[in-house]
Amino acid sequence: ALKKYRRVSGKELKKVLAGAEITGSSFSGDLEVKSSTLYVYEYQQENRVQYHDPLEEESFGKHEEEIKLPPVPDTINENNFYVVNAVTFISKEDLLPKPYIALIEVETGTILYLRSLSSDLTGLIFRTDPISLTGVLANTPASTNATLNPLRSNVTLPGLVAPVGGIQKLKGNWVEVKEIESPVIASPGMPAGLNFNYNARTDEFAAVNAYYHNDRFFRFVTSLGFTASYWGSTSFPLPVDHRALGNILNAHCVGNGSGGIGHACYALADTTNTANPLGIATDWRVVLHELAGHGVLYCHVNSPNFGFAHSAGDSFAAIVNDLGSLAPDRFATFPWLLPGRRHDRTVAAGWAWGGSNDTNGYNSEQILSTTLFRIYRSIGGDSTNAGMKEFAMRFTSYLLLRAIGNLTPAHATQTGVGLAKVTAFANEMISANLGDWTSAGLPGGAYGKVIRWAFEKQGLYQAAGATPPFTTAGKPPAVDVYINDGRNGEYTYQPVHWANTNIWNRTSNDGGLTHQEPIVGVTNYAYVKIKNRGTSTATGVVVKGFHCKPGAGLTWPIDWKPMVTAQIAAPNLAGNNAAEIIVGPFQWVPSQVGHECMMMIASAVGDPSNINNFAAGETVPEWRLVPNDNNIGQRNVAPVAGGGGIKALLESLQGRLFTVTNPFTEIANVSFDITLPKFLSSNGVKLEVPEVRNRYIRLQKGEAKVVSLKITSEKDIALPAEEILRDPFIHVKAVANDIVVGGMSYFIDTKQEKPSKHSGSFSNGKHTETPLNRSIEKAVQQLGIDPEKVANVRVKKIKLDLEFDD
Repeated sequence: ALKKYRRVSGKELKKVLAGAEITGSSFSGDLEVKSSTLYVYEYQQENRVQYHDPLEEESFGKHEEEIKLPPVPDTINENNFYVVNAVTFISKEDLLPKPYIALIEVETGTILYLRSLSSDLTGLIFRTDPISLTGVLANTPASTNATLNPLRSNVTLPGLVAPVGGIQKLKGNWVEVKEIESPVIASPGMPAGLNFNYNARTDEFAAVNAYYHNDRFFRFVTSLGFTASYWGSTSFPLPVDHRALGNILNAHCVGNGSGGIGHACYALADTTNTANPLGIATDWRVVLHELAGHGVLYCHVNSPNFGFAHSAGDSFAAIVNDLGSLAPDRFATFPWLLPGRRHDRTVAAGWAWGGSNDTNGYNSEQILSTTLFRIYRSIGGDSTNAGMKEFAMRFTSYLLLRAIGNLTPAHATQTGVGLAKVTAFANEMISANLGDWTSAGLPGGAYGKVIRWAFEKQGLYQAAGATPPFTTAGKPPAVDVYINDGRNGEYTYQPVHWANTNIWNRTSNDGGLTHQEPIVGVTNYAYVKIKNRGTSTATGVVVKGFHCKPGAGLTWPIDWKPMVTAQIAAPNLAGNNAAEIIVGPFQWVPSQVGHECMMMIASAVGDPSNINNFAAGETVPEWRLVPNDNNIGQRNVAPVAGGGGIKALLESLQGRLFTVTNPFTEIANVSFDITLPKFLSSNGVKLEVPEVRNRYIRLQKGEAKVVSLKITSEKDIALPAEEILRDPFIHVKAVANDIVVGGMSYFIDTKQEKPSKHSGSFSNGKHTETPLNRSIEKAVQQLGIDPEKVANVRVKKIKLDLEFDD
């Protein structure tokens, strides 16, 4: 270990820092190692990424650097001592190099401590607008300092250049706050070493916000993997005027005339009290509208506007701020300043592409933000898990920036009707999706169908010959074959993507329509139902069948094996959902006791599955693949006894095994979100994964672990059939780093009175009375082991040697 980490190159250090972020930097640029020294270090989680100054906390509240690191492995324990290499290095990611120190534990290569070595000052700002922060509508821009001051946050002002003449100005490597347009109000300067702390209703407070939020945007884009070349001919630091344009509610971003941003100016957020001004630069959403909306367009089309809408600034304001917002109205794009701007506009009210409100300006911008917010919601923005929402926010932002980055100045002057330009931009989004997000390690191609659907729902893709204004959604693709997971082939967010019951198994080739639990080691027969929501008949329809061990966090294609009947050609399938056909039987031989997962992938001429987008050697986790391609259906659903009372149900679930895998390229903390039907949870039934201790299990990248289920009931309860039929599923979700990566579901079958003979379990010494378990107990006793001491048994193979008399 010492040989590996005694000397670390910049290239090797970048691998160690994968997944680390500090004040928005993701260390994607070159790293220059300046020194390295071995130490013995006492690890404390509290000190890993945070430093608290007691005096500062007393005066201004808790302050901490914005540092994110992957979790430490299980071998790293609190207050233990470890040999570390203290590496000081220079990151050349920003325009100005910046020094850091990292303590790297030599046996695992884990960062136990990370800090910037520059002495950034702090300032008070509105991290988000007061209504999004508190949910209190009374916190308006007309509020006094008594109301607004407690809502300020103390933050690091990253990237500031050194003081000149003992005076620190708001000038950094990305942004410089300076006088540009009238009125003439200079940027504040502080004596070196003092922090920028002002009352909310002051020009100085607006200046600190102007620096922080504009700098914040460039760092956000950098964290998504974009480099300085994305900004065209923009010169940095970008001039920003915190108090311009007079006493009005306004802001603007101006180009430099040659494919870059010239400057940005901000006026007021409130005109009722100009003696104590409140600047509009205090609203992070407004800054996003200016820089993410107009700024990026200047750099690629040399214009502040699309040819079909004002900009995508409202889209960024909505998507980036959804996570953590307490605003009562989720769909008010600017809840503090402009509650009339929204991102939930309906086509029936004229907000379709080609509708009566599609006027190419601010109204069309709301049509665009509604469309793009739908994409964000579909791929995880509607999740209750913050990690999932953050992924959706970052991916949608990345995709939008990449699509705009592919535009050229010809786009702004493109001839043709507005709908042609909208269609062209939708195609740019779909094309951008096909490219790999290399800085995040994600292969492209998973979300093209979601993007197309989002524009369709907002009125694009009308039938040939249709004339505006439109008040209905557009038409599906000509061919759109799907396996119905409850969404009828569409793409609203699916929190449980693995419970598609239009895939089922039979233990004999009898064509039955209900699922039977697979029998291990013999031929079984799988079936699937498919439909076509497209406008035309699907031809060349083919369905492929796959299976794998019961698990969550599965990855395509490495975890899936073709069935014995690898594929079946299906008849032509009528469009417009006019028909539903059954394809099968797929012969297959399960190898796992109790349950095995099945996947079906349908395709047709003109409608390939997204699996075709991934090159040889590329992999994609199920949570990104399955819910975003209606050609794919996955069934991790096992029936359990619901017709024999609570005892039979408990026996069906007790000791069930499945494998959970970490699909990420970094260490993951995995927990389980278990949902029981109300008639069980309200009567004292509890289901847990006993392998979880201290809230989660920690898995290295790609690591898999077999876990079990433990179920208990406080009392003997009845299982009314009508209650079961209303809510028949038990869901076990695997949540890795706060992203739902898969799971298992158990269908409570009122027609099944006894546990399946194939689902016997022997777990935690509390075994059920089945022939299989009695055999296990007898075998364990013959080995001289007390069965009550056995924590778990997994039956993988049974061998019989038969000897005959002759």
